[in-house]
Amino acid sequence: MNDLITNGTEIKQRIISEINNANQVIYVAMAWFTDRDIAMAIIEAKNRNITIDIILSSNAQNETVKLMLKGAGIKVHAFETGDVRGIMHHKFCLIDNKISINGSYNYSINASNNNVENIQVSDDTRIYSQFLTEFERLRYNIDHNIGVNNTSTPPSQQNQTTQPVNIIDTFSQQLNNLVYSSAQINTEEYRKKGYEHSKENQGSIDIFRVEYNNIKEEIKTYATDEGLSSKKNILTSNISNAYESTKTNLEAERQDKLTTEKRNNELEKRQIKDRISELKEEKSILESGNQNTAEKGLLQINKEIEKNKIERRSLEQSFVIKKFWTIGTILILLALGTFIFYLSVFFASAIYKVFFEGNIIRTSLESGMNPGIPQLVDANAIIKIFKQQGVLFGFIASLFFLIPVLLSNLKILGSENKFLNNTMFLVGLLIFDILVSTMVAINTDEIKCLLVGKQSTMQIWEVVKQGEFYLIFTFGMFPLILTHFLIDYIINAYKKSKKEMVDAEKNKNIQILDEEMLDLNVEKESLTNRIKEKEDLISDNNSKILNLEIEINGNENQIDNKYSELQKQIKTIFDEFNAKIISGKIFTDVILDSVVSAYKSGFVEHLPKYYATDEVSSRVKEIEESTI
Repeated sequence: MNDLITNGTEIKQRIISEINNANQVIYVAMAWFTDRDIAMAIIEAKNRNITIDIILSSNAQNETVKLMLKGAGIKVHAFETGDVRGIMHHKFCLIDNKISINGSYNYSINASNNNVENIQVSDDTRIYSQFLTEFERLRYNIDHNIGVNNTSTPPSQQNQTTQPVNIIDTFSQQLNNLVYSSAQINTEEYRKKGYEHSKENQGSIDIFRVEYNNIKEEIKTYATDEGLSSKKNILTSNISNAYESTKTNLEAERQDKLTTEKRNNELEKRQIKDRISELKEEKSILESGNQNTAEKGLLQINKEIEKNKIERRSLEQSFVIKKFWTIGTILILLALGTFIFYLSVFFASAIYKVFFEGNIIRTSLESGMNPGIPQLVDANAIIKIFKQQGVLFGFIASLFFLIPVLLSNLKILGSENKFLNNTMFLVGLLIFDILVSTMVAINTDEIKCLLVGKQSTMQIWEVVKQGEFYLIFTFGMFPLILTHFLIDYIINAYKKSKKEMVDAEKNKNIQILDEEMLDLNVEKESLTNRIKEKEDLISDNNSKILNLEIEINGNENQIDNKYSELQKQIKTIFDEFNAKIISGKIFTDVILDSVVSAYKSGFVEHLPKYYATDEVSSRVKEIEESTI
């Protein structure tokens, strides 16, 4: 959330709304605070047991609201130094360790009704943390009468490692000071006295010993003074007050540290929880998609995959595919093989008769042999061509039938043009077969004339009068027609057995669906991996929250143990002082030690001005031995 509001009335309503929704804490730093409606909302929040702390600038206009807030038991920290060291000009509010409200808007009627103002309402915990640090700095400066611009760090933000020793030393010194005060002894005078004696007697050790013994006797006399009883009572009361005050301060400090520790822990947990919320939202988008950006999620991808499967299954089921290898197909193939063999023999015989048979008969006649009229169709023609004319001619003769077959069945060569296929069918059946029949009829007439010793006079148009023409035409055309239909049947059967041939458009759609399926599976895998990454990050952050909870418990125990130990130590010091006061030893022990230390300090202070370093060390050693 990062809302910007510029209308004064809306700003006021939003501030009051956020205050009314507060559940834990409210911190306000405000330059001008005169709006009683906002003040009342804060007072109502206080009545809900919400922790509230207010910082105000040193402005007389703030007095009315300040009195209202203080009267409700709300902590108010206000700069009282005037404007000499600068104005606390902030206008921000912090709520529940998360919400920060900041801008130009003062909490005043004028800002709400007349001015052009702005606020920004954010739930960014980093911004909240920065404002909180500034709030603590200002509060510390006010409480310690430090200028608004002083950047000293509050104790709550400093390293506290040496604090326990300081507290013990401070408490001991405080009790010592109370003793000195009650005894009305000025240790500074003894220091000066030691310095003067050392100066007058050139640092004489004997003089030091004499004065040291005089001081001891003086203190002993003081300890037996008849008026000491009343001083003991006063001193006992004073150190008891000091002890109770220190105990209270330690407890307050312990609570402050616990509060700070909890707040810092809550801020860190809030940041992690915010990150978890972001990760869950990102994971939700990956799973369910984003309607605003039309970004697909795993749900949409799975739906598309299922839709793709259904469409493909529907297309597959719509194909009517027949088996190619059936009894009928096998019989047709056998018949086709038979007709192909027949056509090969038939057209090979025609080639033999047209190109070779006449020469063979002439050769026989010239040698005196009459072979007689040959058969119209010679089944052994291919064998004769292979033997008489060689392999090449034999191979050509055996495959010659392919010319009419291919002409009448261009589908075999992949032609899809119906007009061309029909035209070439007629060419293969009629023209080619007529040409072959004509050539055979002419050749047959020549052989007949040759056998009777005559010259053939038949013209080409006269072949239609010959019976041989019709026989060859008939025995060539009908097998070609039957072969055509057999081939057509086989081609159709093959096409019906292949789905890509049954319906090319449907098959193309299936291929497109298969390609889409590959892309969808790749996208699904990518989304699944990204969702797994988000889940791992969510798990890691949940572990961090658990660790923070363990850490806060450990830190709280450390704080409790540390301050419990401090309480024990100051109790021990108090008991020792109290016992010494009752026995009177406080005056002979504490005061004597302090007075002698002061006198010795002054005495030693003058020695370097009169003696060399080695001699000073020697005399200091003797002085130390004298006071043991």
